[in-house]
Amino acid sequence: MIKKCMGCGVIMQDQDKEGLGYTPNLKNEYCMRCFRLKNYGEKKLNEEVIESKIINKVNKSKGLVFFLIDYLNLNKYTLDIFKKIKRTKILVISKCDTLRKDMKFKKISNWLNKVYDINEEVLYLSNKFNNLSINIFNIMNKYNYKTCFIMGITNAGKSTFINNLLKKNNIKKEIVVSNKPNTTLDFIKLNIDNYIIYDTPGFNYNSLNDKIINKEIKPISLQIKGNVTIIINDIIKIYFKEENNIIIYGVINKVLKKYEKDKECLNKINVLDNEDLVLPGIGFINIKKEALIEINQNDLEVRASISRY
Repeated sequence: MIKKCMGCGVIMQDQDKEGLGYTPNLKNEYCMRCFRLKNYGEKKLNEEVIESKIINKVNKSKGLVFFLIDYLNLNKYTLDIFKKIKRTKILVISKCDTLRKDMKFKKISNWLNKVYDINEEVLYLSNKFNNLSINIFNIMNKYNYKTCFIMGITNAGKSTFINNLLKKNNIKKEIVVSNKPNTTLDFIKLNIDNYIIYDTPGFNYNSLNDKIINKEIKPISLQIKGNVTIIINDIIKIYFKEENNIIIYGVINKVLKKYEKDKECLNKINVLDNEDLVLPGIGFINIKKEALIEINQNDLEVRASISRY
C-alpha cells in the first residue's frame, strides 16, 4: 500500500536512506527528513519545489482553492501567483494579528480590488482565533465542493491552519510546521468526514526577511530632512534628496539615519504622493510626498497606498 509522509507528502520508502521519503519503519507517520525537521529544525538546502507543476496540477483538478498570503506579503508578485490559479478560489489574508487595530477588512478588500484587480472573495484569518474565524466546510458547501486545496505563500500559516482544523475535528494527525521554506514537497491528502482536503507545497519568493511575526505591528513615522539615507534592518538603504514624511510598516528591527548619500544607493525610483514602496517579506514604506528616491535594491514595486481607499 502506498503511504505518504504527513510532513512533506512524499511517498514513504525504507530502501534509500539518502532519498526523499525514507523511513526505517513504514508504519511511521513521518519520513526521516520531516521527523528531523519537526523535532530538530533540520532541513536539506537543495530541496526545491517547481511552482508551475503545483499550479498545473491544481488547475487540472476539481476543487475549491483557499490561497493564503499574510498581510505583509500582499504584493504584485504573490498576487500574480494567485491569479494563475484557474479553479474557483478564495484569497485568505492570514496573520491578521499583525494589522493595526484601526485597519478595517472592508478597506483592505476594496484596496485589493482597485489596485490589484482581485475580484474573488477575500477572507481574513487570525492566528489567535484561526479556525473559529473561517469554517471551510460551510464555505465549500456554499460553492458546492467536497474537495479543496490549501495553497499559499511559504510561512503564510498553511500548516498551522490545517493542524487547527484537524484538532478541531478530533483527528490525531499533524502537518509539520516550520519557518523554513518548502517544508511540504508534494500534495498531502486529508479526509475529514465526507470532505477531502489537500495540503500543497508553499510558494517561495525572494523575501528580504526571515523572521515570522504574529503580533500587531506598530508603524514607525519619520520626518525626513534632505540629504538623508535611511537604513532599515541593516539591509535596505534609501536616499532622500528632499525632505519628506514616511511611515514604515513591517518587520523592522532598527532604522538608522545617515546624513549623506550612500554609495550603494544606485537605483532610482519615482514615488508619487501617498504611494507605498514594497519591501518583500518585510512590509512597505508609505511615502507621503512625491519623491525621486535612490535605493540599493532592484525592481521594487510602487503602489497606491491603502489609505486612499
